[in-house]
Amino acid sequence: MRKISYICGTFIAAMASVFAFTAPAQAASGTCPTDSTGVGFCLYYNSNQQGAYYKWNGNTGEVSNLTGYVYPNNGAGAGQAVKNNSASASYSMGGGCVCSSDFVRVFFNSGFLGNYDTVTSNTDKQLVETYNENASWRSYYI
Repeated sequence: MRKISYICGTFIAAMASVFAFTAPAQAASGTCPTDSTGVGFCLYYNSNQQGAYYKWNGNTGEVSNLTGYVYPNNGAGAGQAVKNNSASASYSMGGGCVCSSDFVRVFFNSGFLGNYDTVTSNTDKQLVETYNENASWRSYYI
């Protein structure tokens, strides 16, 4: 009986030490913060709007070349380049409407060229065509 208690105690202590020293995989994640008008666009380092993100407010309608942009916040991917390192996106247009007439396109190439993913207003999107191959983005209001 002592041997079983010893083994169980050792196992519990070992598991406790593993959990005590395991850092959270996604320290910073979640919904893209918006500006005072409720507008914001974010590219995230990881899938499902997880990890570090780069946010643009409503006054930025496009970026023709993502060279030089770096994920600034904590979490997986912090300090990495945004260009060719994004796995998901989030676009908030304000008003809560999921409006197909307001959207952002994330492009494979700089200068708004090549394949693209479309992120409709007030939605999140897993990048498919531009997964880790994103070089520019532009918003559209039709």
